[in-house]
Amino acid sequence: MCVSVLVMPAVSGARAQETAAGDGSHSKTEAVLVPGASFEVATIKPSDPNARGGSAGSGPNGRFTTKNWQMKRTICGAYRLLTFQCLGGPTWLDSDPYDIDAKPDNATSEQLLKLSWKEREPVQQRMQQALLADRLKLKTHFETREMTIFALVVAKGGPKMHEAKPGDTYASGARRSDGKPFGTPMFMMGNGSITAQGMTLDNLVLNLPGLTGHLVENRTGLTGAYDFTLHYSPIDPPPSDSTAPSIYTALEEQLGLKLQSIKAPVKVLVIDHVERPFDN
Repeated sequence: MCVSVLVMPAVSGARAQETAAGDGSHSKTEAVLVPGASFEVATIKPSDPNARGGSAGSGPNGRFTTKNWQMKRTICGAYRLLTFQCLGGPTWLDSDPYDIDAKPDNATSEQLLKLSWKEREPVQQRMQQALLADRLKLKTHFETREMTIFALVVAKGGPKMHEAKPGDTYASGARRSDGKPFGTPMFMMGNGSITAQGMTLDNLVLNLPGLTGHLVENRTGLTGAYDFTLHYSPIDPPPSDSTAPSIYTALEEQLGLKLQSIKAPVKVLVIDHVERPFDN
């Protein structure tokens, strides 16, 4: 598992839920940048049956690639949804992996490189959706359905995190490759570990769906910024020989937080029509 380091401003829980739900309001509330942006050339082909592992991602220049990636996951990713939020479609969407390599023209790439990551994301989202509509004849619609999600709450005994103070320099905290302290806000995640400096719990819940398979809402009532380190098993449930706890146990024992199952309305994407991409 790769390690990611995010140095970014706090994102509100309401905005996090809005983006995760994929109701399209993210694009509406942002200025429409790089109108008409699209991929100049794109190849979509079945993955090598002997391939192991998989990946998907977009570069700051707009290039979009997937390797050994199921098409259902690609569709969900284009709408910034978890896989359980994408409903319907034929079985091959879940079973057959594809490789995609899509590139915009030079002028579009130059425009994208001038944008911040926050401005660039909805543009890339539109580009990916348009590609899928063109090449897979994808047709979808949104619905709201009641589903199980998790609420992050304070566990019995209270929180066990250190509240960050203005002016903290973190001389003995996480460091960059050049040896200098990261400072705040900082969020590092990977290989069964999360390290945060000066981060809100709204930012923590943004990363918990990937570990739990459920949307997560921050219902702790804690509005401060916190420093914490969390160690957990990246495999759920943990293997019998694992010394690391599950993410649920780790949150409660190490941070004094707890995940509770609740029912809530969730926006889902329903796949009405999709066709296999032709080889190219």
